[in-house]
Amino acid sequence: MLLLVKNIKKNNFKLNYFFLIFTFILFFFNSFSHLGTFGKEKKLSDLKINHKISSTDNPETETLNWYKYNPPKNNNKVIWKKYDGEFQDFKLTKKKINSSVIHTLSSSNRSIVFNDKTIGPDIGWIVPPGLGWNKKYKYDFTVRGHNTQIPDPKTKKFFKWNDGDAVGLFSFQFLHKEKSSLGINLGVRSLYQGDNASGGASAIGEGISGGFRWDYRLSRNSGVAFGAEQLVHFDSLTDTGRNIYLTVSKALWSSEYNDVGFFPLYVATAGVGSGRMAVGNIKGFCSDSLGGDGTEIYSQRRLCWSPIFSMARIWNEKFSTYFEYNSRFFLLGSSYAPLKKVPLRGNFAVILSDHIDNYKLHNGSEINWVFNLSLGF
Repeated sequence: MLLLVKNIKKNNFKLNYFFLIFTFILFFFNSFSHLGTFGKEKKLSDLKINHKISSTDNPETETLNWYKYNPPKNNNKVIWKKYDGEFQDFKLTKKKINSSVIHTLSSSNRSIVFNDKTIGPDIGWIVPPGLGWNKKYKYDFTVRGHNTQIPDPKTKKFFKWNDGDAVGLFSFQFLHKEKSSLGINLGVRSLYQGDNASGGASAIGEGISGGFRWDYRLSRNSGVAFGAEQLVHFDSLTDTGRNIYLTVSKALWSSEYNDVGFFPLYVATAGVGSGRMAVGNIKGFCSDSLGGDGTEIYSQRRLCWSPIFSMARIWNEKFSTYFEYNSRFFLLGSSYAPLKKVPLRGNFAVILSDHIDNYKLHNGSEINWVFNLSLGF
């Protein structure tokens, strides 16, 4: 019995010894296997970071098995909650963005119109813009005047009327197509009656004339116009000129991003004109057609043509400044449209020089002014 117990203890010692050796061998191989995998994992991470080679480019990574990972689908709907944080004032809805972007530029008499619905300031005094007439306001009435008689009196003061005069122009642009429009004009020679001076001596309402305007939109910010604001004189007391014209206008934004323009906006208009737009020293192609230019009552002057232009800078939807040459004057003016929903505009310009003294720049005592007051409906 004692011998049997002794043999069992001896055998258990051998088993324990072999078990320890076996465990050590497993641990040894397992350690080397771990080290080999660690090296491969390191190279794999480098590959992911550098993005230089794929698993098939490196023999050491070809043995790795790659599986496509499909994340579980989440069928839960996104729940939107109102955010009342500090940045809520910077949120812009689609409606607000669309209403603030200016897509097209058109005109109403001498004024620029944004998106065919919001009338802005004037871009000239007498030179008609070539931009197409807007599609919202078909009617427009303008009073155009100056604070001195014609010809200039011997003495005049800047802050006085100086027996000046004003004319009226009523426009009705009745026919509109996709890119063109057609309308008629009715002119009134005198809206002011002064103290028996030239211009002021005419009775209010005398000198009726009629004309037309046709325009075509070359693009959303350019166009061409042809017309004659006082082509036909219905009495012998009209001296406002036939004012036949052909003009082209082009508008350019100071900067654009994704077809959205940013103020200031620049508008250039150039063309040829007759009548009151061709009384200066630079003119040509004169003829006796149509009964003359219609700028005189007691004599007939030849109908001539003169180059005309205006350059305007629109600072925002309400205010503009411009420089104009209309054969008779060089003008520097500004215009203001105070109300967004009411198409009312004011226009004031100083006369820098005129054709009488060959466009010599006026000094302080010689400067006088012109104006426009316009209302659309």
